[in-house]
Amino acid sequence: MAESAVSAVLGSVGNLAVQETTFLCGVTFEVGLLKDELMRLQAYLKDADSKQRSGDARVAVLVSQIRAAAYEAQNVIEAADYMEKRNGLKNGFMGAISRYARLPSDLVTLHKVGGEIQRVRRKLIEIFQSADRLKIDLYNTAVDGNEFLQDFSQMHQNFEDDVVMVGFENEHEEIVDKLVDNDNMLSAVSIIAMGGAGKTTLAKKVYTTSRVKQHFEVVAWVTVSQTFKGIDLLKDIMTQITGNTYDSVDQMQEYEVGKNISDFLLQKRYLVVLDDVWEVDTWDQLNKVVKAFPDAANGSRVLLTTRKLDVANHVEMPTHVHSLRHLDEEKSWELFRSKALPSYRRSVMCDMDEFEKLGRKLARKCDGLPLALTVLGGYLSRNLNTLSWSDVLLGWPSSKNVDMMRGILARSYKDLPNHHVRSCFVYLAAFPEDFKIKVCVLIELWIAEGFIPHAPKHKQEETARMYVDELAQRSLVHVTSRSMAHGWIEEIRVHDVLRDWCIENAREDGFLSIIDKTSGQVGIPSNAIMKSYRSSYQDFSGQNLEATPNLRALFGFQLSIISFPRLRFLRVLHIENSRISDLSSAIGGCIHLRFLGHVNLTDEFSPPKGVQQNELQSFRLNLNSTNFSRKCCNIDMVRFLGLMTQLTTLWLVAIVPVELMDIFSNLPRLVEIHLFRFRVLDKLPKSHHFSQSIRSFNLHATNIKQDPMPVLEKLQCLVVLKLGGYSGRTMSCSARGFPGLQNLHLIDFRFTKEWKIESGTMPKLSHMLLRRFPKMSKLPEGLLHLPSLNHLELQLVPLISLGNDSISKELGQKGCEIVLKTGDTSMWTCPYTSRKTLIGEA
Repeated sequence: MAESAVSAVLGSVGNLAVQETTFLCGVTFEVGLLKDELMRLQAYLKDADSKQRSGDARVAVLVSQIRAAAYEAQNVIEAADYMEKRNGLKNGFMGAISRYARLPSDLVTLHKVGGEIQRVRRKLIEIFQSADRLKIDLYNTAVDGNEFLQDFSQMHQNFEDDVVMVGFENEHEEIVDKLVDNDNMLSAVSIIAMGGAGKTTLAKKVYTTSRVKQHFEVVAWVTVSQTFKGIDLLKDIMTQITGNTYDSVDQMQEYEVGKNISDFLLQKRYLVVLDDVWEVDTWDQLNKVVKAFPDAANGSRVLLTTRKLDVANHVEMPTHVHSLRHLDEEKSWELFRSKALPSYRRSVMCDMDEFEKLGRKLARKCDGLPLALTVLGGYLSRNLNTLSWSDVLLGWPSSKNVDMMRGILARSYKDLPNHHVRSCFVYLAAFPEDFKIKVCVLIELWIAEGFIPHAPKHKQEETARMYVDELAQRSLVHVTSRSMAHGWIEEIRVHDVLRDWCIENAREDGFLSIIDKTSGQVGIPSNAIMKSYRSSYQDFSGQNLEATPNLRALFGFQLSIISFPRLRFLRVLHIENSRISDLSSAIGGCIHLRFLGHVNLTDEFSPPKGVQQNELQSFRLNLNSTNFSRKCCNIDMVRFLGLMTQLTTLWLVAIVPVELMDIFSNLPRLVEIHLFRFRVLDKLPKSHHFSQSIRSFNLHATNIKQDPMPVLEKLQCLVVLKLGGYSGRTMSCSARGFPGLQNLHLIDFRFTKEWKIESGTMPKLSHMLLRRFPKMSKLPEGLLHLPSLNHLELQLVPLISLGNDSISKELGQKGCEIVLKTGDTSMWTCPYTSRKTLIGEA
């Protein structure tokens, strides 16, 4: 992990503006020497990593010292860079003096910078001398990660399904039969097995099967985990079954939520899935205040998965306990082969017999555990030679289960293409157990941390997506959601067993500490030598966070209302499902801040002082609350946002003033915009005021008066457009508009009757959603001219009857799937497609 620290420093040094000016004068020479020595250290760390993991304590001390020195170097150089940029922003007479004649205060700072750099260099020299005494090779090199990028795109053109359902076919049918039988009493089915045995995979297959979907009127799935809160699970269930937004139920008390669920389910046949249950009183906790899940004698069911037999039996209703069997030898081989030898590889391999012989032996070694089979298969799919497979077989540990799984994970981790990908994988330990991680946010975090290198032929976002795909290919992450429009992985989850392994390695390396007030401090470095530069607070109940002054990244999940200490070296602040106070003072002076994400404030946001806005890359802020009218983005905040010239992501949930539209001409690097909500927006700025790099644009307003399409259709790189609140009667898309658009959502177009779509527009559009179009009486004829449209979803468009609409008939005949959702739960079958469509299912 220290290698990633040095790489991040080298990357930032290479991009520093100070190297292109005369500001640092003689200090520039010191910066160059420091960079050379860091490059030597980077080569050394490739060798030191393996020695450290072999248990050499002396090497561990050196690695810790290297990491500290690297971060110190980055801090001092970026502080100097901040001073240069700050002077560049000064206006008038003082600005001229700052730029052309150094002020005494600047000269003092320059002297300190030079002294600090020399001090860091002396540290590095001592480190080299220590390495010499330990006889560690400083120049042992490894394969560069760019080779991985060169062949990656070709391999993943054939990336297969994310979930392979092998070996559970009979058990799947048995559980489905139990759920849909004729017994009208409320009852449960419990799936029990050890970690990695495939409980969640089987439950998900059951949950999505057509027999289950047709039998139950309402379904809901929640992941419980070890640190669950009953109120949060109930709120999640309520949003799923009623279709309400989470914001609308967030402030409800537990009794109100439970009563609403009970009233809603009383007239429905429902299925509730409780995945990954650890405690015997979970069901009691969910029904503690009010009995949320009534027995209406209509055949409703509960399905739960657990590792513990006492949990499986402790549900206050008749329960069928299903002990999940390990895969037999043939099914183990089938699952292993699907991962290690994907079909597109098998078709071109000439020595399949030898691979099958070795593969069957390896599959038997996995003891029928699906997780072991898929991770090992993913690793061997990247090492398709019989020598590598034979080496794994010969080096197999004699013990089973935990030791076996740890050995497979260690081998797969070590085989990852470069230290960047390894850091990205261990970084996943920062997220709570069973947390669904949004890939777009994860990519922003990786970039802000410096884990994603600059490559000649790839943007950083593209490289990061390749890393996500690589981890998925190796089954190190589980894909829970893909974009229907363009196939990107949108959401991932990390299996408990893999997450535990990541936490352990992060702790050993001082890479990340996990602080969990419910289950204890599970990820604190195990010795006094290591210092953690990242902390993740999960389910933290204290009023004040205690953090080391040098902390570079802080995560918070399920936090009560708390205050933050001043963290002047902070680069990443990511908060989810939490409410915090006094953010402005906490991040004041954080000149290194790169990522501010998903923060939900209890107080007003006032622009902090001393934050280097032109270094922020991601800004995600939620000002929503019960007192919604007060939570708005004011003019001072607009000015603060307008200085974020390096911003790539702007995500703002608040009442937004129209003046915000004026800042976009100052944000040339924006890739993603999410704004909610304007009250009245007369019109959008001209298209040239927006960054031409925008790929995702999400804008909601109460009232957009002028047709926004002529502006937005000129954004050449736009892939996803979600637009809400247009109040005009007509809108139009011209012949050459939206050249790259693939996914289009239009919501709350309350007065729109006519939509003109010229031939030639939106040539790549594949998925379209129209929601709440109460005045539209017929679909636009121009939909027939969209060559790539294969999915059209209509929600609450009451004047269009698909059976009678000629446009929908022609679209269906051309192979476009058409989905109608009216709010009820009836079934409608499109006569022009072979697929059934559920009405009213979210």
